Amino acid sequence: MASFAASAMGFRVLAFEPVFENLQRICEGVYFNRVADLVTVFEAAASDRVGNITVHKLVGRLDNSAISATGAKLAFKSNEEIAFKVRTVPLDEVIPKSERVLLLKIDVQGWEYHVLKGASKLLSRKGSQAPYLIYEEDECLLQASNSSAKEIRDFLHSVGYHDCTQHGTDAHCIKKD
Repeated sequence: MASFAASAMGFRVLAFEPVFENLQRICEGVYFNRVADLVTVFEAAASDRVGNITVHKLVGRLDNSAISATGAKLAFKSNEEIAFKVRTVPLDEVIPKSERVLLLKIDVQGWEYHVLKGASKLLSRKGSQAPYLIYEEDECLLQASNSSAKEIRDFLHSVGYHDCTQHGTDAHCIKKD
């Protein structure tokens, strides 16, 4: 939804989606909304290294896949889970230094720390050149992926993000000049 909202406003979007069924829906949405010139879709999971990783998805649900099987099942414990391999790509590998990034939105069911680490060059940009950051900070999901909100906040401080506010389970962060 965030990809379509941004592209409808005329912004260029890079979207990463490892679940095939969701990827199909994104591609259909790109076609029907006539935003193919603005949206680039990657059949991959954003992470901190190039490679492959196992993703767990729940049968009958497209909204709760996760790297951690525990994370995938946290909200829907009764569902059967399927594991499959996907390609991983750091954001720093696909976003050129010269490209301005206004917003980085991350909702990856506990894998946020790894996505952020894979975007360390992007996040290290100075002041207003650094993106506004929105990421999900759900301690249960983070723990299921062997991470924590403190680990994320410490990393963000190391790259210059000192102003983060909580809005529900989302953290919003900016860099001040």
